[in-house]
Amino acid sequence: MGLKEAVGKHYSEVLSTIKMLDIEERFDLYFSRFFGLFFAKAGRSFGLTPTQVSVISLVIGIVGGGLLYYQEFWKITLIGSLFITIAGVLDSADGQLARMTGQSSETGRIIDGLIDNLVFASCYVGGTIYFIKEYNYWVLLVALLAGIAHSLKSALYEFYKTEYLYFAGPFESARIAYPEEIKAQIASEKSLFKRLLNYTYLDYTARQFWLSTRTRELRDRFGALAYDKKTQHDFTTSYRRRNHPLLFWWALICGSNTHRSLIMISSLLGRFDVYLIISIITIIPMVVINQRQKKVDSELEREFL
Repeated sequence: MGLKEAVGKHYSEVLSTIKMLDIEERFDLYFSRFFGLFFAKAGRSFGLTPTQVSVISLVIGIVGGGLLYYQEFWKITLIGSLFITIAGVLDSADGQLARMTGQSSETGRIIDGLIDNLVFASCYVGGTIYFIKEYNYWVLLVALLAGIAHSLKSALYEFYKTEYLYFAGPFESARIAYPEEIKAQIASEKSLFKRLLNYTYLDYTARQFWLSTRTRELRDRFGALAYDKKTQHDFTTSYRRRNHPLLFWWALICGSNTHRSLIMISSLLGRFDVYLIISIITIIPMVVINQRQKKVDSELEREFL
């Protein structure tokens, strides 16, 4: 088998590990998931669980984030950027391994999201501490605001991406639970670890619902249309047509790939401080896209009145 055939075969396997092509970013398709599948296969060969792969991703990512402190030494920053990139690939690999081995779970998804946040937090810490000598401790306040902005953007993007899976797939397993449902799950959970995880998930989903312009009544209305056999085809088709273009903008402004790339580029240039400002001001286009999303939702609702 030639190289071209081998690459084609591998890419076909990558596609088989993807739940829905519509929500995939090009960078993920041709890089993160492409190389992530190699790690997923290696993990399966060594008998690793998806959670263990996630923990490896966490360790590598935190080390990479810490190395951003040395921004005056571009070679060290380059190594840190390489570690952050590998952590991103492993972040893809854990999900691919879970689907390959039938180990997908809600707990695994929560852990995956938590680890992703911890890796980004290490980048903020490493990149910001470097600038204390230049800006004094005021830069920590700027970093805090940038981190909050990052968190809000990420939560909103993940919300609409997951909603796309739920309504356009339609994949019922992608449904985002309401806060009271998560609270009930916490109350019935015996494992302390899982209870703590669900508390973080409760905070995350509460933030998503607070940020979203999509009301509970509208979600329930869309859900009824998406899972009624009489309306399913027409509704999911229209949902895709109206919402798929918006996913590009959500990913561009709020996605992890954008943030990760900007973090690495700014650090290599020795200007992580510039990234902090960009992270804060891109709240503005996030609000603009969210209002556009509201308009699209209203148009879709009127279509099925």
